[in-house]
Amino acid sequence: MMRRLWTAAGAVALAVAAVAFAVRFVPLVNLPLLVIAAAAPYLMLGAPAAAIVFAALRRWFVALLAVGLTAAVVATQLPGYVADEAPPGVTVRFASVNLRYGDADADSVVRLATDSVDVLAVQELTPQEAQRLSGLDADFPYRVLEPRDGPAGVGIWSRYPLSGGTLYDEFWLGLLTARVTVPGTGVETTVVTTHMSAPWPDPFEGWREDMAGLAATLQQIAADSPGPVLVAGDLNSTPDMREFRALLRDGYRDAAEQAGAGLTRTHPADIAVPPVFALDHILTRDATATSVRTVSIPGSDHRALVADIVLPR
Repeated sequence: MMRRLWTAAGAVALAVAAVAFAVRFVPLVNLPLLVIAAAAPYLMLGAPAAAIVFAALRRWFVALLAVGLTAAVVATQLPGYVADEAPPGVTVRFASVNLRYGDADADSVVRLATDSVDVLAVQELTPQEAQRLSGLDADFPYRVLEPRDGPAGVGIWSRYPLSGGTLYDEFWLGLLTARVTVPGTGVETTVVTTHMSAPWPDPFEGWREDMAGLAATLQQIAADSPGPVLVAGDLNSTPDMREFRALLRDGYRDAAEQAGAGLTRTHPADIAVPPVFALDHILTRDATATSVRTVSIPGSDHRALVADIVLPR
């Protein structure tokens, strides 16, 4: 009886892992598929568990299938934990903060930025929160802000000169760019802050359209940029979603993967347990992230991301 129960448990674990692995490579056309993709890092642990169970039961053929799936899972996940070699250049510290409808504790954001950040990109910036963040003015004399009521405001603060702020109105939650002149680099760096629609409770198709639109817009930004590009935002997607990985072309890289930071879980950050999903991201183009970490911001349901990024001289 116990042998049958363990066999059934191993079969279920293997099937769940196989489905989760497969969903990483298909378009996410409905909410159930998206939920599976979001949970894929956890569901795919069923593969090594099944391998252990079937090996213990001496069911060698199924054990080999589980080992093969485990190897495939490791091949997709391991690169996120192996850092790229850092090139010579100028290091800037770049942060992304979701302000949760402007309810994030402004003093905590100001403290994070003034203590350790060179360029700050925010989402969900309301007019009221922009006023509360006036404590940034002394250390961040350059800013391009588009505050709005609700979740649609975005903004960029910088210690270094900013120019050319551009708002892309096709993204209702905001996509704002500016160019920052970092001393020692000799060419302007384009900074982007953005926020993608949520797949729920907002219409699911809106999320798909936003992600496809972002991929096309990032291509355009890359073509128009004289130097590196740094992208920060709440993308409402995880590295195990095909739609997110579609952004990683034309030289764009996931900063967390570059830095070997693994799965940088940022949401939800307002409950008793640690965050589960990596929804916030920093992307780089012609630049290399050497470290990425998450930071708790009271009042926000997202953790902030802070990255050290090397820009070429």
